[in-house]
Amino acid sequence: MDMLQNNQLEIRHISPEVRQLIKMYADVNSCTQSEMLERIILEWNAQQSESERPPGDEDE
Repeated sequence: MDMLQNNQLEIRHISPEVRQLIKMYADVNSCTQSEMLERIILEWNAQQSESERPPGDEDE
């Protein structure tokens, strides 16, 4: 699945400062900027879904 095409998110819509950070992270992780952006989005979505879970007795 190509998240970038599905969500129509393009790197050109992101501020220059954030683009620079994505480029740096992509270089460190040996991937393209688009791949890095997709990883960031997937991680963000995962964290958001965790924070939206109703409180329960998971810790008991």
